[in-house]
Amino acid sequence: MPALFFEMINLATNTANQTAYFTLDEARQYFSETFTHYLVIITRAENQPGGQQVAQVPAILEDNARYTSLRITTVGLYSAGQYTYEVYGQNSNSNTDPENASVVGLLERGMMTLTDDSTIFTALTGDIPDDYRS
Repeated sequence: MPALFFEMINLATNTANQTAYFTLDEARQYFSETFTHYLVIITRAENQPGGQQVAQVPAILEDNARYTSLRITTVGLYSAGQYTYEVYGQNSNSNTDPENASVVGLLERGMMTLTDDSTIFTALTGDIPDDYRS
């Protein structure tokens, strides 16, 4: 039976200072070492064109047991579409290499959608009758 996956992270292409929400606290229990920062890597998932990746140490806006909100940038990612993301816990405020010794471990991996300025939905403009018998 195929696994169901619902994308909940939607960001704009080539845009700084966006807020994204994650559930990172659940993974803390698996690591004996604590961490102070996050490393987020966003990679183009469709056809894997070269150079379509951004690694960053985002600003932490909120970090609690229910959710973590981070200030994310997609500057440099120009193509709308599907992207994968990985969030690592780390003890560096500048490292962007997941193999670096300051990285404690992978906390979350998932999919996100980046959209450009095109319309992603169409609003209905017709009148909808309020009486089904009319």
